[in-house]
Amino acid sequence: MSEAEPIVLDHSAWTQQELILHIIHRYFDLGNEVMAGQAWEVRAKSGRSDSEALIQLNKELEPLGYLSMLDRGNPPILSIANYPEGQQIIANWQLSAVWLMMAGFLTMIGSAWLMQFDSSATALDSNLLQESIIYMAIPMMLVMALASEVRRKIALQYGVKIGHVVPIAFPILAVSWPFGLAGILSQHRADLLPIPNRRALAIIELAAPLILFFGGSLLTLIGLYLTPLEPPELSSAPIGFDNNILISILTLEWMGEDLLIKLQWIHLTGLAGIGLTLIGWTLLLPIPGFPGDRLLHALIGPAEMSDSNRQTGIFILMLGVMVIIFANTEYMPWLLIAALAAMRRFSPENSPPPLVVDESIIPSNKERSRFVTLLVFILILGFPGLSPSFAINQWDEGLDTSEWVDEIELNVSEPYNLTLELTPEGINPVSGWIQVRIEGEYSQLWDINSSQFNENRIYRFDQVTQNSPDMLSMTITPLDIAQNNPTLVSDASMWLRILVDVEGHIEEHLTVLRNPVTTSPIDPLWLLIEDTETPRICMSIQKVDNRTASLVLTNPFWEFENDTNLTQPGLYDVCLRGYEGALQSSQYKDEFRRVMGPALALDFENGERMTWWLPVNGTEAKLQISDGAWQIPDWYSANTDYTITFGGQGIAFCPSTTIMPEMEIGDSWNWTFSDRSSIRIPAGQLGSGTLYFGSSGWLAFCKEGVMLRSYMIVEGDDVILDGGDVGMHLAFPEYIISNRMNKTIPIAVSWTGDSPEADVWTVSIPDEISPNSDLMMLLETAGTTALYRAVWVTVDEGEITVNLAARCPVDGCE
Repeated sequence: MSEAEPIVLDHSAWTQQELILHIIHRYFDLGNEVMAGQAWEVRAKSGRSDSEALIQLNKELEPLGYLSMLDRGNPPILSIANYPEGQQIIANWQLSAVWLMMAGFLTMIGSAWLMQFDSSATALDSNLLQESIIYMAIPMMLVMALASEVRRKIALQYGVKIGHVVPIAFPILAVSWPFGLAGILSQHRADLLPIPNRRALAIIELAAPLILFFGGSLLTLIGLYLTPLEPPELSSAPIGFDNNILISILTLEWMGEDLLIKLQWIHLTGLAGIGLTLIGWTLLLPIPGFPGDRLLHALIGPAEMSDSNRQTGIFILMLGVMVIIFANTEYMPWLLIAALAAMRRFSPENSPPPLVVDESIIPSNKERSRFVTLLVFILILGFPGLSPSFAINQWDEGLDTSEWVDEIELNVSEPYNLTLELTPEGINPVSGWIQVRIEGEYSQLWDINSSQFNENRIYRFDQVTQNSPDMLSMTITPLDIAQNNPTLVSDASMWLRILVDVEGHIEEHLTVLRNPVTTSPIDPLWLLIEDTETPRICMSIQKVDNRTASLVLTNPFWEFENDTNLTQPGLYDVCLRGYEGALQSSQYKDEFRRVMGPALALDFENGERMTWWLPVNGTEAKLQISDGAWQIPDWYSANTDYTITFGGQGIAFCPSTTIMPEMEIGDSWNWTFSDRSSIRIPAGQLGSGTLYFGSSGWLAFCKEGVMLRSYMIVEGDDVILDGGDVGMHLAFPEYIISNRMNKTIPIAVSWTGDSPEADVWTVSIPDEISPNSDLMMLLETAGTTALYRAVWVTVDEGEITVNLAARCPVDGCE
């Protein structure tokens, strides 16, 4: 056997750098070395473009664990780096499980959304789950799957294996984010995924947000179409949505103002669409780590994006946007996004830029213009507002009176036609009543009528909604026409008081009726500024001509606090200070039980006189109760039935409806009032009836819509007068005081006035009254001097005081 021939080994071998250079030389001619062993100025071998040569070079370098990149320059610069360690793509079965779980979360969100409209349903109700799957989960998953697949296909066309996106959803229905879907995540970090060039980067990053935005917009339109115009049955405050400009434009022709109505209870498909649109729009924001920022890299370029001056400018812009957002909204997602944007822009190292292989290929100006136009179009027309979603807290309200007229200029010789639009302030259908009445000087001589009123001037409306409003038309007839007497001319403004009586939502609206060509008070009542022993009342007078005039009083219980000469046109404030007994000196009340104030005259130089006799606001009789209970006196018995109504606030009104409980009177009976509730008292003897109600508010006694008497309720000793009211003017010489407390109450007499005579009263009043007893008091005038007198009884701090006041006329006593 012959010996084997020896093998000759070459003692020289290539280094790694020599191997790389050898491979590079196949495709590029190398020039100057820019960075030792890592970057060179290059030119592609003849017959190839720089980009083609780079692609072929990377096909050889990638198996060796290297990546070549080409930067812009003249000549371009080729650099070599280790191939980034790729992230493991989730296995298909794992990805499917994640998508299926997210679909389940979205189904639960949809079920929770539907529960708003069905208080008897539960989150796992099969009907709700089925509807949620069909109208929310499936549409959202289909749009996201389409966005993911299109993004993946586009990336594959550029040789990038990017994989599918991973949706992130939470099964929590929150007012600030009721969509469930929180975002979508890529399976690769941007700095570890080589992208062939900036144009490819722009298209890949734009694909998914674009499909989410326009797919969501389509679902929003479908959802709006499926949303009914009439509200569903709500059991809690619903979530409303703001619309973007694009949806407003697309729905302008076929939906119009109905869009704002439907956004208050949008269909599940619309909810899904709004959520997808918001996600797509948010992803396009230029926030580091978002597709919008990578799109900005593609359009501007990494070098320009990393420039310190540009970074500083963008950071300052982000701070400004954050300040504006924090100052103008409390919408939590926007606050979080603004804070995240500022933080990431301040620390860009935490969000590395995308890895672009060929920087020499840049989008053309035409392509960049298209990208920028599309981006600006979406960011502007898709802006969802400062509060895209919000809780509609006023969902179960009464009528909206904000658009009702506050002032009407009347021609006193012509009737005025007034129309009120009845729309709900909230969402739920509204049913109730409307009462109207005229208040002011000689209000009983005016007339107000409508074919829609019942016999008590009350209008009933039912199931008024935003889509199905109602109208109430009425005619206001001034007193000269109503009484067919042209000499009756109203010299004062009037109030049209409108009561909206909706269960749980009582509201009053005042409309001033004013004659603009006549000097008159701007309000039909004196305003009670100080309710003390020496009260102060005020009004404002609008003078319309240049004639000199002066104000005159004839009631000595009042005196002027300011100048009484009115010279030039304009608004004059007139205030009166009363002596003790000023309010009680008036023997008269208006039809709503308010004390009539002093007659105020305006005398002109030519001898003309205008006189205003107006009631004083807030001077209704007071009913003192103890421990929330009040026993109806025997003298409230009547030979016809009447009603009693209690209200916790506002002013007294008769009940709107005739449907109410009727008391069985006779022996002992009682009734507890709730706010704005009424009872009917039949004819006959009352027996022992006790009423229970709050320690404040009012009671109204009415017969067929006409107020017989009313009281303001206050806490105090339960003392009443037979034939009169505590705190009000007493016109007769004899009254019975009834002490209904379980204690003896002392009685005092107070004398005030400026009468020159001492003995101007003859009184017979005991010093005290026993518990649960009655006594007679005699009050007679004495003396020969003509005096203005006032008698009234007050009950305060455990004592009854009989007040006697007598004053000389304005011109003095004779």
